[in-house]
Amino acid sequence: MSLKANYEFLFVGKDENSFLENYAYDLFQDHGDKSGQVFINMEVQNNPVDAEEIAETIYQTMQKVFFEDVDRDPYARFEAALKSVNKILAEFKSQKVSGYIGNLNVIIVVIIGNDLFLTASGDAEAYLIRKRYVSVVSEGLVDEENSNGEVFSSIASGKLESADFVLFSTTRLLRYIGRTDLAQCVNKKSVTESLSDVRDIIAPEILGRVGLTGILFSTVAEGEVGAIETGVDSMTRSILEADEISTSARRERLAGKFLSLFKRKRRAEVVRGKGNGLLSEIGGWVAKFWAGLFDGGFGKDKILALLVLVIVVLGIGVVWANNRQQERAEIDRLDKILLSVQDKVAEAETKGSYDKDLAKEILDKAYLDAKSVLDSGYYREKATLFLLKIEDTRDKLDNVVRVEDPVVVADLAAKRSDVNALGFANVGDRVFVYEYNALYEIVLDQVQDPLTVDDEEVVIAATGFDDRGSIVFLTKAGKLLEYKDGAVSFMDTDDGAFHKGVAVEDWGNKIYLLDAAGSQIWRYPFKGTLGKFGAAERYIAGEGVDLSGGQDVAIDSSVYVLAANGDILKFYGGVKQEFFINKMPFSGIKNPKVIYTNEKLSEIYVLDGKEARVFVFFKDATTGNLEYKAQYLFDGVGELRDLYVDADSKKLFVLSRSKVLEMGL
Repeated sequence: MSLKANYEFLFVGKDENSFLENYAYDLFQDHGDKSGQVFINMEVQNNPVDAEEIAETIYQTMQKVFFEDVDRDPYARFEAALKSVNKILAEFKSQKVSGYIGNLNVIIVVIIGNDLFLTASGDAEAYLIRKRYVSVVSEGLVDEENSNGEVFSSIASGKLESADFVLFSTTRLLRYIGRTDLAQCVNKKSVTESLSDVRDIIAPEILGRVGLTGILFSTVAEGEVGAIETGVDSMTRSILEADEISTSARRERLAGKFLSLFKRKRRAEVVRGKGNGLLSEIGGWVAKFWAGLFDGGFGKDKILALLVLVIVVLGIGVVWANNRQQERAEIDRLDKILLSVQDKVAEAETKGSYDKDLAKEILDKAYLDAKSVLDSGYYREKATLFLLKIEDTRDKLDNVVRVEDPVVVADLAAKRSDVNALGFANVGDRVFVYEYNALYEIVLDQVQDPLTVDDEEVVIAATGFDDRGSIVFLTKAGKLLEYKDGAVSFMDTDDGAFHKGVAVEDWGNKIYLLDAAGSQIWRYPFKGTLGKFGAAERYIAGEGVDLSGGQDVAIDSSVYVLAANGDILKFYGGVKQEFFINKMPFSGIKNPKVIYTNEKLSEIYVLDGKEARVFVFFKDATTGNLEYKAQYLFDGVGELRDLYVDADSKKLFVLSRSKVLEMGL
């Protein structure tokens, strides 16, 4: 059975920092079925100066080495050619200070007989559509951690069948089109229509540019061979003899031999790089002018026209050379900036162990430098990688621990599907979770049936009241309710009404209400004999203390208030204390929600709810100050609502909208 290989190229999208090109080549006329075909689908990103040179070098190296000895084993020929390509790319990198030559998204494919060999780099991928089933045949070929620094490190191979459709792409197409849709795009009669259908689906989604090569393999009768041979006209043959490389061709394998039917067609979609379309148009105009210059003799007018043409061409050449020189100078400048960023990051990692403030200053400068390169439009991906490296370094110096798989202690949604948990309320060893109108007790890993707090009041905060073995709820209307011995009741005060607050905490036989609007903390002592609270007492002494925007309060004999900007205020005996936090983290507390500590803990814990981060600060008993210690980042759990720490078991518990999560300390 003979296979006919019909192929087409298509470019989709626009991106000034991207150079795309496709290549196809064979020597079947000289070597018959031993020749094989080479296809290259290539994108060079973020290096407009050298992109075309890199692309041509890869192509010419493959062409030279692969066809050097056609009697060798096909795999060995392909492997030798790739080694040569890797070697010359390594030489390119060595000429750069940073070793960066752009992002290479490349697919290189060799077809010999019914055998296909391929390799890939970057985001480039190859797909085989066989009987409506899509396979990513390039999967696993790209080794991001290749210690040898080789661009192409692996080879895949397989057998082709009639009706197979092979698609090469400079990006991962399955990000933009599903496998089913991709399979449905394949038209067994037209490669052009198949690529057009793919383009119509991905064009609205894709931001940059993508180069596609589609090849459809079909069975052909031996009688078609002669017809194809005679169909190659003299003009096409002369083009082939003049420049085999640049000719766009349709190559076919018939009766064990590769035959080519070259067609003169315009590939309007092909853009070879920034500005090349204009140069091509100018070149075409010059060619037409030159061809007509000598028609009908050569007089003074034509000499003058020729002189004008020479001056124009020289002028264009000077401008182009000057722009290219300036562009190279800019690339070299940015190259040096990225090298300095790399040095700054390394310096910050070293100095961060003993001088965190200096390390922060160095990383801030590195960030600004990397951002300037990113904004320039060149080396965008390289600059992005450095920005990520800077963030990773900050996390490392901040001792950020990523909690990827916290233990799920309880799932409240098992009891109420629309649960919207607000916080914890612990009494002795008993753990409760509350929401706006319900209370759940957690016994081991089991959630008890919810208890309705009140049908009309909306709970906004709660605390365990250990002195009475109860839970006290603070409502939006400024009322206090108590859950005790399985029942909920309203609490009373000698004042007749409680002050409104945003947070509540207990200490001994007293309840503390944080009144952010009034910049005060109200303290209510409980009178056991009367079964109610006494009159409100002002805890904050003196004037000038600003608690507006206060989020939460915690007590360990001192009283701590968490401010809206992430600051922590410390009071003792109602007096604001001189208080410092040493070794502050690089990443501040963006969305402060909860502050937690007690007399058993040597740390203060602060929750950034939306970021799902828990900041840990060590209490310095000597100075009374805090020292930043660590951060716990809970990935993928959504917004966190509350936390508490079990000092005996050394476990941290956090609360999401519907789950109680746990991690060891």
